[in-house]
Amino acid sequence: MNVPIDLTRFAQIKATGHLPSPRGVALAIMRMAQDETASMTDLARVIKADPAFVGRLIKVANGMLVRQRAIVSVQEALMVVGAKAVRAMVLGFSLLSNYRKGNCPEFDYAHFWSSSLIMAIAMQTLVSRMRIVAADEAFSIGLLARIGELALATVYPVKYGKLLIEAAQGPVCDLAEKERQALAVTHAELGAVMLADWGFPPVFCDPVRYFEHPAEAPFAAGDRETMLMQCLILARSVAEICLGPVSRRRESMAAALRLAAHLGCAREAFVADCNEIARQWSAWSRLLQFGAMAAPLSFEALLDDGADARAAVQSAPKAEDSGVAESAPPVASPALRAMLIVSDAAERAGLARALKGCGIETFEQASFAGIMELILDTQPHILVLDGGGDPLRASRFIKSLRATRIGRGMYVLLLLPDDDEIHIAVFEAGADDFFVKPVGARMVLARLTAAQRIVRLQQELEHDREELRHYANELAISNRCLQEAALTDALTELPNRRYALERMQQEWLAAQRNQHPLACMAVDLDNFKQINDVYGHDIGDMVLRQTAGVLRQILRGQDVICRTGGDEFLVICPETPLEDAVICAERLRSGIDRLTFDQGGEKLSMTVSIGIAIRDDTMTDAGELMKKADRAAYIAKKMGRNKVVSATDADSA
Repeated sequence: MNVPIDLTRFAQIKATGHLPSPRGVALAIMRMAQDETASMTDLARVIKADPAFVGRLIKVANGMLVRQRAIVSVQEALMVVGAKAVRAMVLGFSLLSNYRKGNCPEFDYAHFWSSSLIMAIAMQTLVSRMRIVAADEAFSIGLLARIGELALATVYPVKYGKLLIEAAQGPVCDLAEKERQALAVTHAELGAVMLADWGFPPVFCDPVRYFEHPAEAPFAAGDRETMLMQCLILARSVAEICLGPVSRRRESMAAALRLAAHLGCAREAFVADCNEIARQWSAWSRLLQFGAMAAPLSFEALLDDGADARAAVQSAPKAEDSGVAESAPPVASPALRAMLIVSDAAERAGLARALKGCGIETFEQASFAGIMELILDTQPHILVLDGGGDPLRASRFIKSLRATRIGRGMYVLLLLPDDDEIHIAVFEAGADDFFVKPVGARMVLARLTAAQRIVRLQQELEHDREELRHYANELAISNRCLQEAALTDALTELPNRRYALERMQQEWLAAQRNQHPLACMAVDLDNFKQINDVYGHDIGDMVLRQTAGVLRQILRGQDVICRTGGDEFLVICPETPLEDAVICAERLRSGIDRLTFDQGGEKLSMTVSIGIAIRDDTMTDAGELMKKADRAAYIAKKMGRNKVVSATDADSA
């Protein structure tokens, strides 16, 4: 029963001070993310105080983009994810870190967070395909969808433990009613109100409120809330497959496939999504130090494509004489599937023989009972309904069918009496064609020929769409590869000069807007031309690659290193004053000085000269900052090489 939560009751629970809530740095990040005046740089500085969240944020950001160069800095992750989503993410991860254990022995905290994390990954994957909301928001909703359970176990550890024991002895759905009777609130209601209290919009809170009891949901078909609720149901099913008993996985997978089909997700695509969810879960488990996931090695192994599954829906007796031709000439067509829902056994058997004679795989059903599940399971191309007994019910069923994605493209034929009003009613409901009883053999063949032609045209259209999508995806990947190649140095795999100029301009504008320091280093290899002349360009290339690797290892996470010329590198250091830049440059110089290169048993060494410049109010643009760093590097070479010189020292020299 749909009973709204008593907000007074929520206020009483919240007043206990025991509700799960973010702590420490997470709370500071949430407040900063809400502050419209705070810059991304300010937010990044606060985030860096929590190394654990830094890793999780970067992982989420990398999971959202298809790109060759991985995101490695907080600033880049923030640009991809956005402050609003960061606030939701840090909330979820803070609760995960702080509430892995509790005082309710009957509540399985490890299983709860494992299931919640799988739901988060599943929501991100499903929503990325369906484009209902942003993928990062979906991740947070999946992670927090069952937060009400954790809240009740935290606030009422003893009482809720008893409820869990009682519920385990009865049906699963009985838990909500027991919660309402004992605590005057269910975990679904409490979870939805907690999300609202944390600032989540109703479009997220309402699906969380109803996804465990979708029959109570007040949403209209096609609403975003409905789609999110169905995605949550499907995400929960994936979690049950991964973490449930091995003996029930095949059954759970069949149910999940029906749900996926209802959402318009093709069978093969959904199985591929499940395998990707399992792969990501394994990676997240290592990051969060969870135990190994008890998931199937391959979701394909859980599919049941044998004859037993189809035999369950092929239960019609065969009649000797049905008034329909024993066998019609086969019609050349692709392999199609048809579902017969005809109450009269003789009529059904005759139609089945006609369909099979046309090369159509046929499933039979005597009544409408459980038909939607069978349709979702078999996904027929043609549906033949007996609407003569109850045309109104048949019309309602067709309307319901057309409201689903899978039912929109299905070709629907009806068996009807000779009544124009009934014919008009079923056409208005969404039927494609009809037979008038009694059915003649030639008419059956004619109708089936027309149905096959329409279905083939739909299949060709869908094939063309798939080809276009495939080409569009390939083009997008090619464009990304070209863009990546245009911004990457092929030899060292570092960003090239073009990227350096673009990034330098971005950091210059950010530093100018926020009045933060910005440092720039010009790193030149000493006597590199001699190595090329004496040992050849192959050895010179090896030296460049190894030098680039050392520079990449030594630099800080926020620093950006680019190769701008033959033996020249540029390092951009956001929010770095001169003193810190000098320390960093000395570390680079010392690291290269210790590096040796093996050339056929002969050990080569390399040194670098580094020039440093800091943005100040006298500079007009980023180009002037880079020129000052270059000049300082030139002075370092003049002073004997293997030195670090700042622009201020260069001016003095």
